[in-house]
Amino acid sequence: MVNKLVLVSALIIMMLFVSGCTDGQNPDGGQENNVTDVGENTDIAEMSAEDLTTIDNLPEGYEYLGAPTLTVEEVQREYVNSSGITDASEGFYKADSVDLYIDVIELESPEMAEEFVSEYRSGFKELASGTRFTEESFNGHSAVRIKTYSTVGGEQVPRYTYIWSNDRFVFVVGGATEDYTMLRTHAEATGY
Repeated sequence: MVNKLVLVSALIIMMLFVSGCTDGQNPDGGQENNVTDVGENTDIAEMSAEDLTTIDNLPEGYEYLGAPTLTVEEVQREYVNSSGITDASEGFYKADSVDLYIDVIELESPEMAEEFVSEYRSGFKELASGTRFTEESFNGHSAVRIKTYSTVGGEQVPRYTYIWSNDRFVFVVGGATEDYTMLRTHAEATGY
C-alpha cells in the first residue's frame, strides 16, 4: 500500500514537471485555473473508483494525504446497503488544517448510482429549523449538499457533505469544517 502511494505520488510529480504546469502559468503568461478539468478530458466510463479519488490539479492550499482501503462492506454500513456496489475508494486531503475526504463508490449501472444517492438522502430526517438539503450545480451536473450537526467542544456545529452521481459512480465529499464552500471547491476539483 505504501509503495503504491509512493509510486503514484512520484508519477504525479513527474507529470507536473514534464507538463511544465508547476508555476501556475499558462503558456501565454496568464494565470491558470487551479481546479482540474479532468472530467472534460477523460471518459469516466474508462475510470476506476481509485482513479477518481486522486485529484491531479488540487486547488491552492489543498494537499493529498493518501488513500486508505475502503471496502464494499464499509460503504454498505456507512452509506447504503446496496447489492449493486462493485468497488469503492477513499482519498484523504487537507486544506488550511482541515481534514477532507472524497469517497467514490462504483455501482453496476448509472441507474443504480442514482438510486444509491436517493436512498442515502432518504435516510435523513428534515431539520427542525433550516434546510438540510441544498441542490447545487457544478462540473455540468447537479449535486446535493447535506447539512448535519456534530458536537464540538460541547456545542452543536454544522457539518456538510456533497453527494452526486456521474455515470456509474457516486461521489461523496465531506470534512471537518463549517465552511461548505471549502468542500464545494474540493468537489469541483474532481472534475466530475
